[in-house]
Order: sequence, then structure tokens, then C-alpha cells
Amino acid sequence: MGAGVVTVGRRSYAVGLYWENSPSGRVAQAAREAASQPGQKAEFYAVRTGTKEGRVPQFGLGQALAGHKPGMASFAGCLANQQPGSWVGAFRLREGTVICVVRDELIVPDGDQLFINEADARDRLLQEIGFGGLQKVYAPESWAIAGADTMPISLLMDERKDVTLHTVQIPKKMILFGTLGVTLLLIAVGAAWYIQQEAEHERQSQLEREEALKRIRDMASKLPGAQNQQPEYPPPKRVWEDRPLPLEVIEACRTGLTKVTAAVAGWKMGTLKCDGQKIETTWSRMTGMSASPPGTSVDPEATHGTLNVPLPKLIARGHQDLANPDDITKRYLAQDWPGSIARAPDDPPPPPPAGYQGPWNPPPPPWVKRSFTFTVPELPSSVPLFIGDLPGTIINSLTYSPGTVGGSWVIEGVIYENRI
Repeated sequence: MGAGVVTVGRRSYAVGLYWENSPSGRVAQAAREAASQPGQKAEFYAVRTGTKEGRVPQFGLGQALAGHKPGMASFAGCLANQQPGSWVGAFRLREGTVICVVRDELIVPDGDQLFINEADARDRLLQEIGFGGLQKVYAPESWAIAGADTMPISLLMDERKDVTLHTVQIPKKMILFGTLGVTLLLIAVGAAWYIQQEAEHERQSQLEREEALKRIRDMASKLPGAQNQQPEYPPPKRVWEDRPLPLEVIEACRTGLTKVTAAVAGWKMGTLKCDGQKIETTWSRMTGMSASPPGTSVDPEATHGTLNVPLPKLIARGHQDLANPDDITKRYLAQDWPGSIARAPDDPPPPPPAGYQGPWNPPPPPWVKRSFTFTVPELPSSVPLFIGDLPGTIINSLTYSPGTVGGSWVIEGVIYENRI
């Protein structure tokens, strides 16, 4: 299998692009950056724009060695725009057999391949069918694939050319603008460093004032009649500093998924939930008798099972200052995935010391919190810009619910933010 150029009707199409999703709106820039990574040999890129229905943009990387040229249409890109949903197709052409794999309207990374050996192409098609979750299968009639659509590729493609290759090399005008941008960035960094130094100086001064005030209070508490004064309340607990970072929770869950069997004959997976400490899945037996999924605890009726996979302990993130509510709201409105965010109740106040008899009314903490929920088609290697590096973010759970075609992940958690 590999890359190359095929002919459909009177038009040439590039095959063998490596496809990646790009949640960011700057897809062309993301494609150029990916093509310039060490070890990457890509001179061209193609872009599939996102849709209002929620499909994220994609870009594919092509190579000159495969015969790809600027302006050439992408076989998989044009066909995926023409054929929505989740499907796999094998298309026999003069140059070989092309395999295209599209799931949830997104071309999978290696789902754009040209096979010279037809037997290898048929094996790849059967492998994707075995994974399940497909709405349609396209295959040559001679392959005798049950339920497959044998419509000719010329009718499916309809000579589309809406996804074409662009050169990765940046124009000289862009280089000039880039140089100017770097200069402005250096000036901005210098100004930011000065502002940061001033802010640190002010912070140290504030700490000194607070220490002096604390010493005065300690002295006053030892004077006669001090017992009738307002008690000195302990600081509220900074809950988020005892929890791991969001990306570490997601990566732990991704690693743990390798220990969960994806499909077992005769059994159907229910929900799968991960909280960064363990993964829990539920199974239900469908029809007939068959062995339960490995490691599953089955109920006495032998109809339902539960699997628990413990994960390695994650470390606490440590000291972390919080962001302001306006900044968090702007991030939420700028992200691409569907979800919700809402104010959550404050944490319980610290309890009084043992044996204390007086009034106990601790002031509210200098922070508040909001809960959030995101729904995504697949567990990402990174989270949206909204929570990826956002301080005070805690991920409580990631829940996968399988559907008729594919499934979806729900990410739930809370965000602590400064009280303004």
C-alpha cells in the first residue's frame, strides 16, 4: 500500500495523503506546521473545512515523490465531502485499488491508501468491516462482499475537485510579515517581562503587609479580653491543587483503554467511565451462550457484567493561581465542541477547631467555581483550548456511550476561578 496518483474519468486525483483533525480554525497553518516536523516529508497539504453540524476541519499531507502536484484534487477528500456518514470503500482503478475509510464524516489518518496488490486491498476492507460502526460499504462486485454497494467510482465522485493540494512552502510576502511579527512579539515579550516584574514586586509587598497584619493579630489575641474578639479563621482549602492536571487525567484514561476489550462476540458494551483512577465498563449478554469479556465480573443471571481496570496513581499539580471569570467565559465561547457551563455551589467552609464554643462564620473563599460538560466524538490526545492549560480545572469523569454508528465521549468537571 502507499501513495500515488489515480485517474477517474478525465481527472487525476492524489491518493495516499496522511490525514489529521484540526480543532483550531487555522487549518492551513496547522498543516504547514505538521509538514515541517522533523522526519516529515510532505510538500503539499489539502484542507477539508468544518461544518455547522459540528464536524471539525481536517488536513491531509502529500508528497512530491508520489506524483502529487499543487492544484491536484484529493481522491479521499473529494469523495468524503460527497459521501457523508461512516463508510469504507474499495475502488478498482487502472493504477490499482484505492481504499478509503471515513468514520463520523472524518477520514481516518491511514484511511487514504493505494494498493497495487488487490488481495491486500481486500484484506484491509474486511478488517475495517470487522471493526464495525459502518453505515455503508463500497466494493467491486467480483469481491462478493455481502451488502456492499457496487456503484462505479465515476458516479460517486462526479468529477469533484473541491479539495485540492497546496504547497507547504510559505510565500516570501508571508516570510516578511512573519519577520515583522517576530519583532513585534519580542517587543511584547519585553513589555510583558517588565509588567511581570512589577506585579511580582507588588505581590511580595502584599505578602509582607499580610505577615505584619498577622503578627499584630497574634499579639492582640494574647491581650486581656481577646477571647471576645472574632476568631481567626483558617484559610479555605485549595481543592484543585490536590488534584492532577486535566491532560494527565485524559492521558491516563487513554493508556488504560488498551486493557479494555473493544468487542466480544455475544456481548454488548454499555457505558465506559474513567475518572483518572480507574476505568469501569458494563456489558450485557445478547443472544446465545458465549464467554464473557476477559476480566469481567458477571452477575448470577449471567446476563450482565462489570469490568474494573485500576490506573496508576497520578500526582497532585501543586500551587496554581486562578484565572478571572471573564477570561474563562471567553475561552468557553471560543472552543468548538458542544457543551455547557454553569455556576456551582461553593465548597463547605473549614470546620471550627476541636472544643471551640463561640460563633463560627468563616468568610467565603476568594474564589468560586463552575461545572462544565463537553460531548466529543472521540477521546482526544489533548483537550480543547478551553481547559487544556486553564488553571483551576478538575476533570471528574470521562464517559463513553456507544451508539448505533460510533459513539461519543462526555467530559465532566469543574473550574475554580477568582471571585470578582
